[in-house]
Amino acid sequence: MFREISISQHNEKRCIENKLKSDDKMNTSPPTTAQLAKRERNSKLFWVCLICSFFAMDFTIAAIAITMAAGDPSFRSIPGYGERAVAWDVRRQRKEDSQKLGWKLEVQRVEPGRNAIDVTILDADNEPVSGCAGALRLFHYTRVADQFQCELHEIEPGRYRAKIDVSKLGRWHLEMEIHATLDRHYWDDLTLNWFELPEKNTGIVE
Repeated sequence: MFREISISQHNEKRCIENKLKSDDKMNTSPPTTAQLAKRERNSKLFWVCLICSFFAMDFTIAAIAITMAAGDPSFRSIPGYGERAVAWDVRRQRKEDSQKLGWKLEVQRVEPGRNAIDVTILDADNEPVSGCAGALRLFHYTRVADQFQCELHEIEPGRYRAKIDVSKLGRWHLEMEIHATLDRHYWDDLTLNWFELPEKNTGIVE
């Protein structure tokens, strides 16, 4: 009896092993056409999304760079530079005619506050030149898009003042046009260096 039970258990065990082997064979069977097509679609979708993400990152970085460059005045060209370059000979002639007057001009930044510019004008005999009308146009070299224009008003004989904020240190470009009489006009463009030290607050003309 015990032998029959042992044989029965052995046969049952073999049946279970055969069933497991059969299941393994079924699981390792080659994929169907539908499964292969699904895998291919998933693979294509993955690589397309990956490539598109790289393009999106490139476009985003380029857009940020363009926005920063276009929005920062430091990266802009000097307004009117092309016209001034074309009329360079005219500007040079105006400068030479102005030098023939023999005038001496001194440009200073008003301290304290640095919210005005004083222009002192002396003639060839070191006498103050009074009764003039004039204007200044200037910009800082790190902010060329921010151009300022202001009028000169005489505050004492030969001394004229323009109200303008020039507190920013560094190099400024200044154009001045002064009219004394119908036949006496003065024009010049200067580059001024203004520093922090009190003894250097006078514009150094280049």
